[in-house]
Amino acid sequence: MHYWRLDRSAWRPGLTQLRDLGLPIVETYVPWQVHEVAPGEHDFGTQDPRKDVGAFVDLAGELGLLVFVRPGPHINAEMTYFGLPERIVYDRACQARSPRQNPVLQAFPPRMFPVPSYASRTYHEEVGRWFDAVGEVLAPRLWPTGPIVLLQVDNEASYYFRDAAYDQDYHPDALALWRKFLEKRHGSLTKAGEAHRASYARWDDVAPPEKFEAEIPAQLALHLDWATFREELITHSLAKMRRRLTKAGLKGVVTVHNLPLGDQGVAMSSTAIEEVVDLVGFDYYHARREHRVIKRRTLFLAGTHPVPYAPELGIGAPAWFTPLGNDDSLFTALTALAYGLRGFNLYMAVDRDRWYGAPIDARGNPRVEAGSWKQLLTAMEQCGFPSLSRRAEVGLMMPREYSRLSKVTSLLGFLSPTVLEAVGGSPVEACREDTFGFEGPIQVLWWKLIARFADALTAAGVPYVYVDGDAPAERLESLRVLIAPSYEICDPARWKRVNAFAEHGGTVVYGPAMPGLDLAARRTLFEVPQQGRRVLIDTEEDARDVVGELVRDLELARPYPVRPAPLETTVHEDASGPRVLFVINPGKRRLDATIEVPAPTTLEDLLSGERFEGRESVTVPMGGWSCRMMAIEGAAQRRSESGTAVAS
Repeated sequence: MHYWRLDRSAWRPGLTQLRDLGLPIVETYVPWQVHEVAPGEHDFGTQDPRKDVGAFVDLAGELGLLVFVRPGPHINAEMTYFGLPERIVYDRACQARSPRQNPVLQAFPPRMFPVPSYASRTYHEEVGRWFDAVGEVLAPRLWPTGPIVLLQVDNEASYYFRDAAYDQDYHPDALALWRKFLEKRHGSLTKAGEAHRASYARWDDVAPPEKFEAEIPAQLALHLDWATFREELITHSLAKMRRRLTKAGLKGVVTVHNLPLGDQGVAMSSTAIEEVVDLVGFDYYHARREHRVIKRRTLFLAGTHPVPYAPELGIGAPAWFTPLGNDDSLFTALTALAYGLRGFNLYMAVDRDRWYGAPIDARGNPRVEAGSWKQLLTAMEQCGFPSLSRRAEVGLMMPREYSRLSKVTSLLGFLSPTVLEAVGGSPVEACREDTFGFEGPIQVLWWKLIARFADALTAAGVPYVYVDGDAPAERLESLRVLIAPSYEICDPARWKRVNAFAEHGGTVVYGPAMPGLDLAARRTLFEVPQQGRRVLIDTEEDARDVVGELVRDLELARPYPVRPAPLETTVHEDASGPRVLFVINPGKRRLDATIEVPAPTTLEDLLSGERFEGRESVTVPMGGWSCRMMAIEGAAQRRSESGTAVAS
């Protein structure tokens, strides 16, 4: 709910309706552009009562709501200049640079603008002054003395969606950080030169690549270093912003950052960012037909991050976005919950300019669609959903070194893999397919191998998750099987984690090649995983055969199998056993789901109230593009009657 976009008279009814829907927290941006009336001068309600963010937060607390604030500096929110003051984006010292030192432009409605540099010291100084101003208003209202419990650090820090590998940032301050990064990564100028197969006389000679130029493995190191640096530049910038928020008094509450659509193509590392902020999540804006993408993104969150969270779960969209209806948004929410999402922010719950589809209008009146969201939120509370877990024994590892290779070999210029993925493609399908002397084009093959295993596991009814290759070792502890693509070149640090998993009794499936080169293409000894299974996966049938062997040999769990394809089920449980079953129809055609059950079972749809029973199987009608959330044997009712508290 964006306070400054609404008449102040709409605040109370809007907040009341949010609370009555069952939402315990209200989120709002706090836009720099709106509050700054002149450099260093800000209006927090003295001139325009709609800008009194302090009064808005106080009113939310009075009504029993907690508050999530997002002070930017970048907020997007469909605002001109993404919520930044005009003077900032047109200050050359703040602007990101192309290889030719030109400003980098974002052609986003309603107006094209030059984007800031995440490395610019001038930009960070300006941001610090904004944080000081907003901190004076918000710091006294932080939990526990006030209702603010969540604080976001920046927003979708993906280089303002101009994140192709050689698009930016060649700002002088970025180049200085690039050289510091190389010194830390390689230890010395001499060793950096050895890795790059170059002779450097001084650090100023170490220029970043301006386009992809490599033909053999030995020439890849410079480009992989650049791709890694661009991730670390974002992490470094967010860390700097968090420290500055702390200095401004905004500290002691949970901090958040969100990745945009196209998260696997973006030049960011969510695992590295989670070392800076407490909670990393993905934004969801999907049509019902995008089931596969919703599933993959959620399973990555569930496998890589302790709390799978959506800082923006779209209800509606801006007018220039993919048309989305309430059915799309509800299907996205249910499907994401099915695969492990444990928290979300309904964006937007209250209407405003440059938006359509919110369940509450700009005057604070509920629309018809509000009823379906109240049903969902009530169902989540009744069954104690946040305390349940979806158990998965298999992890698909997403090797970050191969992902970086995909980014630097993209052929689309400024149209990055992020954008390609966000519009329905994959982050590898526009990569060049050179082999660089390897057996095949690794930058494409790794994604295809993962996709084949995902399809095979789905067909076998085996729950799985995706795990980032840079994720800490503890993210692997709940798994029994790790499928880790490997080719001739490999990150030794990742391979060490793979071997540690095997040493602790896990089963590793790797291949098609045993690694022999590090990321600088130097001969390196890689240990063969204990009892590892090396596989050559060329077809979908190959993957199905391997999964079949794993199921038989390890007796992998396949809870509540369903037929016919492409129907899927997921089970959520607690210490007492299975509590909630999701049944998903990802296709357009209506189907009857036949669900195998271990004993006579009653399933109750937590949204519609329908009940279905069976002894060995239960039949449930499924409309096209639909997802049912069902209590198993009345578990939701027993949970509600017990008075168990539910986390928000």
